[in-house]
Amino acid sequence: MTSAAHPPGALLAKLGAFLQVAQVVGFATMWWTLHHDIQEARIAPQDVEATMQQVQSMNQLMEASSIYMFAGVGVAILGILMVILAATVYRYRAQWFFWFLCIYGGAMLLSYMLPFGLFFVIYALLKKKEFPLDPPPAPGTLV
Repeated sequence: MTSAAHPPGALLAKLGAFLQVAQVVGFATMWWTLHHDIQEARIAPQDVEATMQQVQSMNQLMEASSIYMFAGVGVAILGILMVILAATVYRYRAQWFFWFLCIYGGAMLLSYMLPFGLFFVIYALLKKKEFPLDPPPAPGTLV
């Protein structure tokens, strides 16, 4: 019992696409935390013991701030799995979803998420005819 307004997988696709923002939020939070903590730390070599303690303190700050990055990436991977489920299992097909798969997949080709990006781009291009894209212009027309 599915209405035409809400095809199966629509919520998964939209939520999965939205969760990709978590990566940016995680990286930005990590950067801001590191930047803020480094500004306050001010490592000044006095003696070996004090310098070692300051380096150990900075190491702990870096470990603590990296939690934000890993949490953001974890949430984004959950979103990627939702997008994959929407595309493959529920066969969700919408114009915006095709362009999301192509553009975001292309961007992912340049990052550490290369396998997912490769899947998104190849899947979208292989299944292009199943998506409701604008029809090509009629023969003999200029536009």
